[in-house]
Amino acid sequence: MKRLVFVALVIMGILLVSLGVAGAQSSGLKFIMIAHGSPAGNPFWSTVEKGMVDACALLSAECTWLGDPSYSAEAMANYWEDALAANPTGIGTSAPDAEVVRSGVATARERGIPVIIFNTADKNAGTDNALQVLFYVGANERTGGQSNARRVISQAATDGVTIAKGVCTIQEQGHSGLEARCAGVRDVFEENGIALDILDITNDPTESAGKIADYFTANPDTNAIFMLGPNPSAALNLYLNESGRTGLYATTHDTSEEIFDMIGEGKLLQAIDQQPYLQGFETIMWLFLNSQYKLQPGGDIFTGPGVIDSTNLEAIRALVAGGYR
Repeated sequence: MKRLVFVALVIMGILLVSLGVAGAQSSGLKFIMIAHGSPAGNPFWSTVEKGMVDACALLSAECTWLGDPSYSAEAMANYWEDALAANPTGIGTSAPDAEVVRSGVATARERGIPVIIFNTADKNAGTDNALQVLFYVGANERTGGQSNARRVISQAATDGVTIAKGVCTIQEQGHSGLEARCAGVRDVFEENGIALDILDITNDPTESAGKIADYFTANPDTNAIFMLGPNPSAALNLYLNESGRTGLYATTHDTSEEIFDMIGEGKLLQAIDQQPYLQGFETIMWLFLNSQYKLQPGGDIFTGPGVIDSTNLEAIRALVAGGYR
């Protein structure tokens, strides 16, 4: 991955020089990324931020990250006000709730400020109610959920086990990206005639472990569970360690050292990787190219889903340690 990133940086550098923007023309560039999460203490968002920082360094641009440690619609709306007041060259935003950012996106469009959605897509994309932005940089969340569901069913069949019922946990209620992940699981489960429950949890591992324990007490026939991120995975790990339960088919999304350990220990079959570094890097680069030269790709840029399992675990772990995955 380091080699690929280096090559990407070289290619982008050549492109910038060929466009005549290296050096003087890059002065005064100001980009802002608004997210429903913060790099502080969160390995996922810190990797997105690293992609942003690296791109901004290449462009000699001033860049700012605005994000709250816990998902807050009110905080996102306030961050949009701050971003617009700064009159930046371009804005990247996640869109877990399209209505929260709609007013800000419309104002940016009126002012000629390009906007790219990253990480969490507009659930209204492709409809008349879609946010008026350039495009989306991030994973196809529904496809990621489908991948996890297929892996669970496949592994169970290999083991001679029938999946009786599954449960998909959502740690941030109303988050369109998380809902899409569970929707992908449901797509595959419905195709196979398997019931799926939705369980609301939180980003607090201890609290969520209790909710998971209560769920399984009430639903002892459920033998598949789908987690949607690092903190939920930590909750599952806590539940498994405390209960001693085995024979549970489980998957997750995103990366953390604990997730890697759980894959190595056989507690998780796989994790879906959305390559967060690219979400930060590509968003800044395309905001630059569009703001200066009206360039843009022919559609959304998908950074995932990719699969992390026992076959590539150690290679990905090393790349995460370097800040690139």
